[in-house]
Amino acid sequence: MKVLFIGKRFYTNRDALTEKYGRIYQLPYHWAKAGIDTTLWLIDYHSYDFLEKNDDGLKIISTPIKKGKFFCQYKKEKISSNKPDVIIASGDCYIGFLGYYLAKKLNIKFIFDVYDKYNEFGGYFNFLGFDLYKFLLEKSDVCLFASKALAEHHRDRVKEHIIVPNGIDDELFKPMNQNEARKQLGLNEEKIYIGYFGTLDADRGIDDLLAAHSILLSEGKKYELLIAGKSRKNLDLDKPMVNYLGNLPYKSVPVAMAACDLLTLPYRRSLYLDMASSCKIAEYLAMKVPIVATHTPNIEKNFETQFMQLINTLVLPNEPKILSEKIKLQLKRKIIANSSPEHSYKSISSKLIKQMANY
Repeated sequence: MKVLFIGKRFYTNRDALTEKYGRIYQLPYHWAKAGIDTTLWLIDYHSYDFLEKNDDGLKIISTPIKKGKFFCQYKKEKISSNKPDVIIASGDCYIGFLGYYLAKKLNIKFIFDVYDKYNEFGGYFNFLGFDLYKFLLEKSDVCLFASKALAEHHRDRVKEHIIVPNGIDDELFKPMNQNEARKQLGLNEEKIYIGYFGTLDADRGIDDLLAAHSILLSEGKKYELLIAGKSRKNLDLDKPMVNYLGNLPYKSVPVAMAACDLLTLPYRRSLYLDMASSCKIAEYLAMKVPIVATHTPNIEKNFETQFMQLINTLVLPNEPKILSEKIKLQLKRKIIANSSPEHSYKSISSKLIKQMANY
């Protein structure tokens, strides 16, 4: 099987190419490493650099929209002598349509990878009433959905679907020595650190965590917050005992997680997040650090076994006081849920390529 995977280079505040980040890089990377003829074509909305490279057999092309190189690459793929058997497109609806159009021109199978509800993205528009998201769901030969909730929501619109969760790079996310991690970050080995890692949007519950931390400080609990991720405008992180590390390089994120006594995932309820499959959950689990999370479909539907193991540590969203109580309780109990090799991209990619062969 020959695979052309078209994906967005910069997404979720990461560079898929330089950081080997996420499903857009990891799925085709593991296919190529397993001997499958795979090309990754990254669409770059932000920089001006045209790049070609090879990583363990994965042929990679990154073409910027802002230069004519994109159109040259499009023509090359359209008339490619190395015709793929299948095109997979991931990242947004516009990349999805590129993949669909190319597949139709080449008369090959098209698979639409839906890792989020793309019509909720800020850059999505229904031009003249044309719903491109709905069109791609209906016209794709197979849709890949990152979460069970997303698959259930769209089940009646698609021909065939496969649930393909977001995974982890298990070479990065694994248990580490806490003191060694703190040394790397210059943190005090004697303090208690409560961690949050990810985008600092209101829907992710960072405001609730900050409020819970203030409650803990008012009770005399000298817990430090350790936060990393892209901040939003006007979010005040200049508070006592709050350590903001910025948007860390991806390889440094597991080090920061390992430095913590407890990790938090205080997500709120929203249509977008309830249908998501947060890779952060699998990353947290792999670190073997106690977790306090909110009770949302994101964890309940995508991590059913771990959800039941953590049931007594979960809190309802938007409840800073209860969140503070659960943090104190988890610091004493230190309940750790099981992680699984099935959460790794190596496992996910191997299972997916076998499933795709059936369609």
